[in-house]
Amino acid sequence: MTVPADLRLPAPDAITLEDIIRIYEAFRPQMPAVPQLQPAPRRIKRLADLLDHVEALVLDGFGVINVGASRIDGILEFLDEVARRDIAVMVLTNGAGQRAETSWQKYTNWGLKLACEQVVSSRDSLEAEIAGLTAGAVVASMGPAARPLAIEGGLTFDHPEMFARATYFAFLGAIGWTESHQHALESALAGGGRHLLVANPDVSAPLEGGFSAEPGYWAARAAQATGIRPLWFGKPHAGAFDLVMARLETVYGRRFARGKVAMVGDSLHTDILGGAAAGMQSVLLTGYGLFSNGGADDMIRACGITPHWIAERL
Repeated sequence: MTVPADLRLPAPDAITLEDIIRIYEAFRPQMPAVPQLQPAPRRIKRLADLLDHVEALVLDGFGVINVGASRIDGILEFLDEVARRDIAVMVLTNGAGQRAETSWQKYTNWGLKLACEQVVSSRDSLEAEIAGLTAGAVVASMGPAARPLAIEGGLTFDHPEMFARATYFAFLGAIGWTESHQHALESALAGGGRHLLVANPDVSAPLEGGFSAEPGYWAARAAQATGIRPLWFGKPHAGAFDLVMARLETVYGRRFARGKVAMVGDSLHTDILGGAAAGMQSVLLTGYGLFSNGGADDMIRACGITPHWIAERL
């Protein structure tokens, strides 16, 4: 069993920061190994103070660019400074319910000066691997509000026989996901010979006033109920970082040493662990997302995931 039977999983509308960390820790054996980092992070007041030390930035979406549906104050000015310093920038988001172009359009509407090619999602990572992985089996796109995968013979979420016919369940997004959907998924997985592909490993995302229940949360519940071992796509797993590095070098037309690229995010288990395991510098931004109400230092000590840098604000 990948999630201990005695791990307390909260109701989806009652998730706390402590719950998020506990769930991530339950999945640690499936995450990249923690690389040897410096004993303590370097602390800077503003993320802009990092710019002398890097040639490129990879930014998370939630907690760096936005919280919920609101753009974070200062992101436009920060990106203007990045451009003036001729530092490359990419976005790597675990949002998989829609294609990366949808996130890019949202950022553009907010005034961010990014090209579509500068936005990479965990969905891209899944789409790069799924054909070889599923080998012609029936794949269901999971998520009431998610855009279905473009797979020949794939089943959309509204297909009446989806849970009965699919061999692979690709969990793309949790908007509109209900307890009834969860029960049907767990019943299908419990029969054996079925697989759960999680295109968004996030357990939760910061919202104004709380935390959402993301596919990683529902995957934890399915794993605890059925004993299945989910297959993961997106941060912190290597495929997503290889993909964003390849795109970075294509967009800017040159090579980048990974040690001169910084992954910036608000999550220890996805952004910091994944970036460091990929050979990048890692920067925990604490002022807006998961740790906006404090607790970062306690969690770093508890988890043993130490970022290279901690910045409070943009």
